[in-house]
Amino acid sequence: MDDQLANLKDADRNLFPINFTIRALRDSRYRNTAYAIAELIDNSIEADAPQIELLCLEESQMVKARTRRLVSEIAVLDNGTGMDVRTLLDALKFGGGTRHNSTSGIGKYGMGLPTSSMSQCKRVDVWTWQDGLDSAWHSSIDADIIEQGEYLVPIPDQKTPIPAAWRKAGSEEIYESQSGTLVVWSKLDKIQWRTAHAIIENTSREVGRIHRHYINAEIHIIRAASFFKNRPIKREHERQFVANDPLYLMKPTSVPEKPWDNEPMFTQWSEKDYTPIVDGKEVTIEVKYSIVKPEALTTDRVAQNPGDMPRGKHARHNIGVSVVREDREIVLEDAFLREGGSAENPQNRWWGCEVQFRRSCDELFGVDHNKQMVAKFTQAAKTLARDDRSRQVILDEMGLDEDIIHEIVGDIRDQTRSMMRQIRQMFEEKRKPKESNGRKSPENKAVQTATDADRDAIAAGKEPPTKTDIEREQIPSEQREAGLTDQFIASGQSDQAAQQLAKRLVQEGLSYQFNPAQLDGYQIFNVRSSHGVLHINLNTDHPIYDLLKHVEGRLGENGDENDPAFQAIVAIRLLLSSWARMEDETRPREERTLIQDIAMNWGRQVDKVINQLRERDG
Repeated sequence: MDDQLANLKDADRNLFPINFTIRALRDSRYRNTAYAIAELIDNSIEADAPQIELLCLEESQMVKARTRRLVSEIAVLDNGTGMDVRTLLDALKFGGGTRHNSTSGIGKYGMGLPTSSMSQCKRVDVWTWQDGLDSAWHSSIDADIIEQGEYLVPIPDQKTPIPAAWRKAGSEEIYESQSGTLVVWSKLDKIQWRTAHAIIENTSREVGRIHRHYINAEIHIIRAASFFKNRPIKREHERQFVANDPLYLMKPTSVPEKPWDNEPMFTQWSEKDYTPIVDGKEVTIEVKYSIVKPEALTTDRVAQNPGDMPRGKHARHNIGVSVVREDREIVLEDAFLREGGSAENPQNRWWGCEVQFRRSCDELFGVDHNKQMVAKFTQAAKTLARDDRSRQVILDEMGLDEDIIHEIVGDIRDQTRSMMRQIRQMFEEKRKPKESNGRKSPENKAVQTATDADRDAIAAGKEPPTKTDIEREQIPSEQREAGLTDQFIASGQSDQAAQQLAKRLVQEGLSYQFNPAQLDGYQIFNVRSSHGVLHINLNTDHPIYDLLKHVEGRLGENGDENDPAFQAIVAIRLLLSSWARMEDETRPREERTLIQDIAMNWGRQVDKVINQLRERDG
């Protein structure tokens, strides 16, 4: 035993072995290079910099036997308050920052500068000044040197000048400021994009969203530019960052299409404040919702998909719930999208939700040191968002107590589903061909045909009236209209549209109504009887729905009944209405349940073959 202890006298007992620690820190995962750059911009914002610049230095490099211009260094320059020599020394230490005990502001753990830098490059140099550029202090950290055993931050000096290329490339207005900071990444080995155009393009989108509140308030101006190593004065790819608002309530924004570049594309749906007690004090968490304006879904042709327009493609990058801490976005959480998300439900891009909180709520949400995630919020979303049961039932099953995060997530789940219903209704109105010269849409043609067939069969004694038929005859018209109106409003339709539809169904004595709905499993549709009408709910998550709507959208506004596509859609809808009639006639309940199970299995088979068709034909 004593011999074993003696062998430990010279053992390395460092809790953090330097060579392995720096490798682990370099593996800190930022979503992409833009998010790492956003950390440097955080520091500029904290330093109250009115002007911030992202600069990319390109030089010719040989790649696969040909010369290409690629980025070799990246810098962020600002005219903020700068740092004194001790603050600079601390800023380059992992966890060294100066805001550990602060109760406001973006920074907290002092990890941003070194961690974000080392995640993208092996060397970071910092110049900072508080009394004119001639007073600038310089220091650096280098991963290669650290791995060799040098784990001390170099003592800052005032003898290392800013390299001529960076001095010429940066804005003279910033360099002439009394104070400022220049951070330069070199020995780039982990950046996601290699060209200046790609870095600036992607960073402007991500940073425009992450820091949109600061940009929109015109507190900070963020610009970007690139230059070739031998021509630093000639700036290229110049761009000023514009707010990228996933709620589409700000103006101006980066939407690349008029009028939505300078006009809100969405309108506010609702908002709600939550006031939990944290550390003995009441705090406020704000949740805001927005939904697309109907005119933003308008296109020149009925068959045209607004998602294929520049505004729709822009919104495609902003899908999810934006979680914002101290006016700075942490994450765009996509756990609230149904399975398949944007691919199966492209309407997800047409709603927005933002959760705002202050740093006092960090523990509630589970904010990590890189400001890349809100672990507790995300876990609650994964638990609740895609489950149709009540949140209390779900939490009881998992043995969890409801807290403020689960309450917020549950409310977001319910609100986003209501918005999705409204959006589907907007699309239904958009897709519905305008009736002209007495011509009908395929849906109306099918509904009227099926209703007439039922009436004739009952009148001829070939079929007995069903419970739905009896309700249609016995319930007063006013009561039916009111009930149907309430039902359609609850499904997300506007008051006016709901009233018009209910009135038409009752006055024309129609037996069927087709509705879009988000159903579970492989159902193509389900059938529900209400107020004397058989409601055929088409599953928007099933691939057959998109195919049906795609064909209907190509019919044009006139709805020519002699068009084979028109007739095919009528036939499909008659097939579904016939099934609905069969279900309505079937008694007892056990037999009806068996039929519904068969419909589910049928839907599974259709899903299989449609997906096979897509994979084969692309």
